[in-house]
Amino acid sequence: MQRDEYADAFETGYGATRRFLLSRGVPIDEADEIAQAAWARGWEYREQLRDPGLVGFWVNSIARNLFRARFRGPVPVSLDGADVSYSIDLSTLELNRLLDRCSRRDRALLEKSLAGYSAEEIARKEGITSTGIRVRLLRVRQTLRNQLAVSPAHAA
Repeated sequence: MQRDEYADAFETGYGATRRFLLSRGVPIDEADEIAQAAWARGWEYREQLRDPGLVGFWVNSIARNLFRARFRGPVPVSLDGADVSYSIDLSTLELNRLLDRCSRRDRALLEKSLAGYSAEEIARKEGITSTGIRVRLLRVRQTLRNQLAVSPAHAA
């Protein structure tokens, strides 16, 4: 893909990439930054693009991967001059409570998914298809949803 073609694709596709990220729950300020980084990375690797007509789709997948990658590594924390206060993160406790209801295999699958790994990435590691991973995730979520729908008061 030539420079002018990529520039035209950027002009028409940048807004779509930004909207794509926003639709996935990316905060507005981060969506601009990630969209720009994705288009820049697309330019760097443009020789890998097989079909120039799919450049927008390709860059959106780069953007999605850039966003997911933020959750995989440890978060750097600076304690210089920080006012350290202790609080309980109730959402983390609730998530752990839900994960404790799962089998060891399902819990590992959910943890990978929550860490931002795609079904394709998990499937490669597990040695099955990405569709199989999506089905397993769907079933685990449905099971948890059904367990939560039955409150302890109704179960007795």
